Amino acid sequence: MENNQKKYGILSIILENKGYFLVNLFIILSLTFSFLYLFGLVPEEFKSIIGREPVKETTGNKVGELPLSIKISAIGVDSQIYNPATTSVEVLDSYLLKGAVRYPGSGLLGGNGNIFIFGHSSSLNIVNNQAFKTFNGIKDLKNGDFIQVFSSKYEYVYKVLSVNMVSADKALVEFNTESKMLTISTCSHFGEKANRFVVQSEFVSKKVIN
Repeated sequence: MENNQKKYGILSIILENKGYFLVNLFIILSLTFSFLYLFGLVPEEFKSIIGREPVKETTGNKVGELPLSIKISAIGVDSQIYNPATTSVEVLDSYLLKGAVRYPGSGLLGGNGNIFIFGHSSSLNIVNNQAFKTFNGIKDLKNGDFIQVFSSKYEYVYKVLSVNMVSADKALVEFNTESKMLTISTCSHFGEKANRFVVQSEFVSKKVIN
């Protein structure tokens, strides 16, 4: 009986002072998070990833939309795009296991600059994870083929300008272009990092998603 009275007494105090209780709880949680962050105990993904949220991002003085999905009808590509906020190799690799990835700091939809999107590809007929086939077939793209990239509200269309296989040390992408560009890339063979297929394309049009 006495224990029950104590329990209800504590609950009554909390309910009567819930504002004070919530403020103190928030302070304690904030201090705990700050402590964990300071000593590197917060998971990288928790503190660094934007993921696929359709939020605005600023690159220098450029503002645009994050890409959320990509379609290339000519080769049957249809994939979600993930937008990590860190260049950590570990984080980028984890998102490549889900689909295509926009490289942090590259261009944005609707703004000048070069959007760089990359993903896995595989020549194997059967794979356990379909993300390993995200960019299968981009080597077969031809000049003039169209690439559709979607934000939360708009469809952006790009036209292929070139398709090349280059060595990994020459597969550098310039982000700060004055024109609206899109570059997509994948390895030439699954598990190999010596070569890359690189597709460059230019912006053609934009329309509202119905």
